[in-house]
Amino acid sequence: MNSSQRPLSFPDSIPAKVDRPDQFSDGIVILGGGLCGLLLAHELARLAASRLGADAPRIWVIESPCGEVARRDQQRPVRWLRLLGGEADYQYRTQPADALAGRSIPWPRGKGLGGSGRINSMIWFPPTAAEIRSLATFLVSKQSPNDNRLIGDSPTDAEQQLQRAFDRSRQIIRPEQARWLSPTSEAFLKAVSGRISGDFAAYDRLNRNGRRWTAVDAIADLCQSNAVAANRIRVVRAQVSSLEINDGVVAGIRWSDGRTSLIANDAEVVSSLGAIASPTLLHRSGLTNPQIGENLHDHLIMPVVHSHDGPAFSDSSSDMTALAQWQHAGRGPIACNVAECGGLDESHRWQLHVTPTDYLRFPNDTRRPAMTIGVNVTRPHSRGRLDWTPDETLIDAGYWNDDRDRVGLLDGVRWVRELVQQSGFDRRLRSEMIPGAKRQTDEAITAAMARYSQTLYHPAGTCALGSVVDSNFRVRGITNLSVVDASLLPEPTTGNPTATLAMLACYAATQLVRQ
Repeated sequence: MNSSQRPLSFPDSIPAKVDRPDQFSDGIVILGGGLCGLLLAHELARLAASRLGADAPRIWVIESPCGEVARRDQQRPVRWLRLLGGEADYQYRTQPADALAGRSIPWPRGKGLGGSGRINSMIWFPPTAAEIRSLATFLVSKQSPNDNRLIGDSPTDAEQQLQRAFDRSRQIIRPEQARWLSPTSEAFLKAVSGRISGDFAAYDRLNRNGRRWTAVDAIADLCQSNAVAANRIRVVRAQVSSLEINDGVVAGIRWSDGRTSLIANDAEVVSSLGAIASPTLLHRSGLTNPQIGENLHDHLIMPVVHSHDGPAFSDSSSDMTALAQWQHAGRGPIACNVAECGGLDESHRWQLHVTPTDYLRFPNDTRRPAMTIGVNVTRPHSRGRLDWTPDETLIDAGYWNDDRDRVGLLDGVRWVRELVQQSGFDRRLRSEMIPGAKRQTDEAITAAMARYSQTLYHPAGTCALGSVVDSNFRVRGITNLSVVDASLLPEPTTGNPTATLAMLACYAATQLVRQ
């Protein structure tokens, strides 16, 4: 077995992995070791250590064990699609949807330390000013259900604190500019520059030197820069089944093997399990808030695929020059994250993702030279929901429950066609394969959308701020349980949500320390 095929092991410098204790005390127990959970642990440990030094509370991070993945698939950005459906993916699927031609769509969710950051396209898309203002309104306290007067932080205060949290998250993550662009993406950006209204660019990535970065690396960095803080963090590899809740207090964590660890009176629990697993945990723990699992939202992308006369793009090149270029400088096609560039139209109604591939066939079939301009509605109105059987989580994605989203995506496809023609980019292309040039009527394009649209892997909203969780991240009715992850988002983000979630994790850390 060569080095690129070896299973990926995490840095030796991350905090000690320990057996689960019989009781958690004097600290914070974070369920979930993805982006939000690990950034939260990073900041809680740093902030507490700055005040209390070695006497700071312990921070436990609980993450399920995970099977092994090939090192080259985990490290090389170009191979991220190979991770979907594998050992690092929980492999959820939606319920079949009539609106999408009866299809059930895979919903990848990352498993193991690093979470979905292990298997996504690594795009760093900063929240818009409007998003920050909107989130700020959910992050202020009110005196009582019958009194709308604000106390403590005002929306303006919260907005400023969110901006500082975003700056802090960017300081930790240090997103990287694209180190290589395919000729197709370079030509696209050149064609639309100055000709099409909107904001288009190569996406920044969660990479270091052209290699995938996850929040595990943030903890490794903390071990190097602040040993006192890092020493407060402990990682437990175990699968949580539910919480034992007595009189509005989390009293224990039930594990998948049937055993229980107690939660002492001086310990707090935070769920950072994500938009599917956090509401599932609350449901299986006996909470009856009817809003748990509701308000599910996601971005649905429609790929507009064109053939061209250039070379076909592949993630499996045996070109030794490309390998050397990546190994020594973090550049070249191996550093490509596939969803290389894109942006928003002038009114922020649509987002584009441009790939040098056939979106629907790559990486399994790379014989045909193709490129894709994927389009999605940025702020969909449709909402789905989660439901549960004793053994399964059922995902009703709710796509096009609100017909405005179907119409918006239809308009988006027509906008992409106009953009290709008006920019002159069509001169580089041969033909539109999907939806297909022959599909011109609303009915024909809608039928193609129903058949080919895909998730952008952005599920959120199922423990929404304001309904399930209060402005202090507390689960309503439970004194020592919080939620910090994508399930909080009451509304869809305009673009890819990773940067917004990193901001929320850093903001939540400052609020939890204040409490």
